[in-house]
Amino acid sequence: MIQSSNVQPNDRRQRRQFAVVAALIVFLALAIRVVYVVGAKVDYPIRGDSNQYVLYAWNLVHRGAFSTAMPDAPVAIPDSYRGPGYPAMLALTMVLAGHSELPLRSGPEGRSVLGYPSDTWMRYALAMQVVLSTLTVLLTILLARLWLARGPALAVGLLVAIWPHLTSFSGILLSETLFAFAVALSMWLLCTAERRSNTVVMTAAGLSFGFAYLVNPIIFVFPLLVGATLWIASRLRLGTVFLLAFLVAPCAWGLRNASVQGATRASDRAMETFVIGAWPQFYAAYNSRFDNEISAQIMAAEGEELQTLLRDHSQGLAIMRERMALDPGYYASWYLLAKPYLLWDWAIRIGSGDIYFLETVNSPLERYPILQSTKTVMRVANPAFFALAVGAVLLVLVNVMFRRHSKDPLPVIPAALFTYVTALHVVLQAEPRYSIPFRPTEILLACWLVAYLGAQALRFRQLSTNENPRDPLKNS
Repeated sequence: MIQSSNVQPNDRRQRRQFAVVAALIVFLALAIRVVYVVGAKVDYPIRGDSNQYVLYAWNLVHRGAFSTAMPDAPVAIPDSYRGPGYPAMLALTMVLAGHSELPLRSGPEGRSVLGYPSDTWMRYALAMQVVLSTLTVLLTILLARLWLARGPALAVGLLVAIWPHLTSFSGILLSETLFAFAVALSMWLLCTAERRSNTVVMTAAGLSFGFAYLVNPIIFVFPLLVGATLWIASRLRLGTVFLLAFLVAPCAWGLRNASVQGATRASDRAMETFVIGAWPQFYAAYNSRFDNEISAQIMAAEGEELQTLLRDHSQGLAIMRERMALDPGYYASWYLLAKPYLLWDWAIRIGSGDIYFLETVNSPLERYPILQSTKTVMRVANPAFFALAVGAVLLVLVNVMFRRHSKDPLPVIPAALFTYVTALHVVLQAEPRYSIPFRPTEILLACWLVAYLGAQALRFRQLSTNENPRDPLKNS
């Protein structure tokens, strides 16, 4: 009785300590992102893919059409090239700002660009992304706590809070920050519902994955695999409500797209990334296409191959097979070795480079010594995080296949997500930018493997010295 009464106050104290430290980590994440967004300077914030997202938002507000037509275009032709989630968020900021001017101005290299960094709606959008990126840190801590003790779970949150890509992308108009939040929320709801066998939470998880799909359709197949797995595991009720809730958004968006004729579609984008991903030289050629004749020829050949594939799938695939047959070993190593790591590599390939998509001046991550040192450490450690995450996936697979009833909790769902994302981008286009929304998953897996191996080493030492073994993964 005395021992039991002592455990409860101790547990409550540890819970309070965990909550306090978690709150401090979340506040740190918020502070870093605020400092970055306020301090970093991007002279031309609407460039590249940002153009499409902003034009979608502007046309939604002004014309009620999901279109990338320019503001001065007489007609806004609807399309379905990208998902509506992020443009809807930008449209909301335009409405909240009360105005959404989108003027053309002179840009770099004699080109015209849209908008100014001082636009009110843009400041609202970046502020919203700072909040979303901060909430992603909190959700990651809650998710990690399902498998890890309080200390390692906090370590996961701290790493996500200081990870440079997650900070820099909160300051540009791209969908990665919103998608990272949607994925983190969906994973936390799904894993919580699976642990508790809770139908209501599982329904929320399905709806959340549906929202993630609207931000980036690349997630589409993963919830289907989760639902099928739940069915196979004889958890029919959970699997059914999850799939029904998830399919609401894809079905609604699909019905809308069915009425759009003759416009660019999401399938066109998939084909484009499929062809780009089949050219190992693409990134080097793209970045030097105006200065190197061979690079220009590679880009022309890639473009011709894409157009052939869009016109005739069979003919396009035949051309790709013929090209790869010229050096099968080279392409085998590209798909099996180079592309999986390329996705989780450090430097952005299409963009300014390093952790920046757009040219950024006065970045706090470069000016402040502590942030610069943190960025350097993360860059050096990046290969280790990838290796640990892969090791975690393999360990989970071995446990599931051969042990089935593992003594330790296994992060099967995060391991499955990491595998799914990597495999999909091996088939399509692998670019470090695309891994940013899934960095929290990679970090969670890496930390789990370290904690797991540490727990096993401690058990072995305790058994060898005839001590009573305890489980550090399950400590308070």
